[in-house]
Parts: sequence; C-alpha cells; structure tokens
Amino acid sequence: MAEDTGIEVLRNALQAEDEFAPTDAMRLDEIPNLDSMARVRMVLEIERVLDDRLTMEEIIGIETVGQIRMLLAAKGKLPIEG
Repeated sequence: MAEDTGIEVLRNALQAEDEFAPTDAMRLDEIPNLDSMARVRMVLEIERVLDDRLTMEEIIGIETVGQIRMLLAAKGKLPIEG
C-alpha cells in the first residue's frame, strides 16, 4: 500500500486534484471543502481501504490528517514510521 494512502483517502473524499497534499498536522476543520458530506465520504473511503467498519470512537477521534495515517497504520494498511 502506498505511503500516501492517508492523503489519497482525503483526495477521494474531497474529489480533489493530485496537487492536494496536506501535512499530517493539518486539522480536518482547516481543509477547504471538507463539509459534512465530504466527511461521510472520507469515513466510507477509510472503511473501503480497511475493508472494515470504523467504530464511532474511531470516527470521532479523526481530527487531523496524521490521525488518518495512524488509524491506517494501526490496522495494518500503512507502514509505521519511526
């Protein structure tokens, strides 16, 4: 799985161009066009990548781009860095 899977999840949810490259520290509420429908698409895209459903706690806990990566890594869909 590509290292930028977290960003790909957001690109797909936002239907954004390839140039969209947020940092891990970027908060979701700072991302233009990330409205409630895009958030639903984001959750669905994460679940598609994971091939599993997220718990309500996991969904509520996603506040930054980095937290998407951490969630994917914790579930074995991204290599853990560091």
